[in-house]
Amino acid sequence: MIDIEQLIQACFNNARDLLRAAKRVLTDEQLPNIAFHLAILAVEEIGKGTLIGTRGIGLTLGDEAVFIDNRVEDHIFKLFWALWTPSFARGRVEQKEFEGLRGLARSMHDERLAAMYVSPDTTETGVPLQKVTTDRAQKIIDLAEARLDIERSRDWKALDLGAGSVTRWFFEAANDPQKRNLIFGEKSFEKLAELGLIRDWMNWLKEQFDRSEAEGRAHLQRELARIVPEGADLGEPKWQVVIRLYSPGQSTRNHAIKSWNDRPTWIKLSTINKDKLALDVEFTYHEAMPARELGPSSYRAARLFVGAMNLGTLGFWWWQRPGQSARFYQRLKDLKAPTGMKLDFNLYAGAKFEWKQEALTENHLNRVALCLGMASRLENPAYNAIVEPYMTGLALIAKSDLHLNLAPSACERFAACLLAAMGHFGDWDGTDEGLLAAIGKSFRGLFKQIDDEQELLPLLRQLRRRPPESTDLTLEPAAILKVLCDGYLIKRFEKMAEQELAQECVH
Repeated sequence: MIDIEQLIQACFNNARDLLRAAKRVLTDEQLPNIAFHLAILAVEEIGKGTLIGTRGIGLTLGDEAVFIDNRVEDHIFKLFWALWTPSFARGRVEQKEFEGLRGLARSMHDERLAAMYVSPDTTETGVPLQKVTTDRAQKIIDLAEARLDIERSRDWKALDLGAGSVTRWFFEAANDPQKRNLIFGEKSFEKLAELGLIRDWMNWLKEQFDRSEAEGRAHLQRELARIVPEGADLGEPKWQVVIRLYSPGQSTRNHAIKSWNDRPTWIKLSTINKDKLALDVEFTYHEAMPARELGPSSYRAARLFVGAMNLGTLGFWWWQRPGQSARFYQRLKDLKAPTGMKLDFNLYAGAKFEWKQEALTENHLNRVALCLGMASRLENPAYNAIVEPYMTGLALIAKSDLHLNLAPSACERFAACLLAAMGHFGDWDGTDEGLLAAIGKSFRGLFKQIDDEQELLPLLRQLRRRPPESTDLTLEPAAILKVLCDGYLIKRFEKMAEQELAQECVH
């Protein structure tokens, strides 16, 4: 494995070779454009070497130094880093110098592109290929050689990385993905140009982050100690939690979403641009919701809504799309086939199954509202016996693919949901003998063929025994059982809603 010093040296050696080639191309071949391009590449390699040296410092702290990794392919940043490292090393940078180096890095990159590539559009440049003078190319070669001489003699281990040093804090902070974006952002560099001294800049950065963290902790403490409104007073809207759901078949429509959002509800829906099979769901909580309860409460609400979406639409909705259900490869090609011939094959864990393709309608969302309201009224024992197995079945379908077939377990969970629901609502006495009558009563008129009813009975009897005895169960029976759960629960929830309305009329 190549260590950091070897990697730095490799960058500098490559820069040296590029400069040798640039000088020869300039003097022997008299191609200043090519020489200029090679010299710019040499400066980039020098900048990359210094970036890797900075990265190596982070590695000595025992962390995975990743804050440099997303910069080593940034041409302008590598040029800038190569130009400003001497100022960084001496601990001072003047504002004019800093701004000049930043502008120089960008102009060098733009000039290299204009001099290296023929432009198909000359309306802006006026010429298809910008010419570089011999003098200009030589100046960049001289600059690169001077920078290379300085960096080859630099000792990266001389920096103070002792516990409590601001330099150590700087590199630790730069390893944080959220902090490094601010450290290397435009405003941060503007502050560096204003202060001039690198150490002052690091101290300023540390003060900003320390203050922000202190304010965050104080805000959290205030939230945890806040006295929430009591009784019917929920207070002002305070929290928003947004989840994104995906469907393999049901596309969203703005008019259906608008009909939902016109309701006086704390849950709002929104479509996603360029993705009609996705849906954002926003939950708004008021001041009455304490911070410590927001996580579990919003997660329960999100799961219940996802369950209602699946019940009410009779489709499939989840936090992510199921992947590689039939195809494990990116491309397939027959090297002996005629040009343009396409070849494909699919593998399925059992029979092929696809969700129905249709639009999400107002009727769907009306049923979603019904299921959301009635499911939330189930007492905990019934909720845990009916809704929880249903949610687990959905999760198993979402995570089942060509590599891991979870369809049998999904079948078992939907069967558990259906059996528990029929028992809870009084349609089944809990025995194998009474199951046939319960199926006939619960699904009368739903089956298109009498054989369907006869096939469901042994399947449910089989799935009552855990774990499922058959590994031949696929997503097709899992989806059928899910839809049976949907249809049965919708019918029962409609009955619950009618009974509630009747009681309200009496009172």
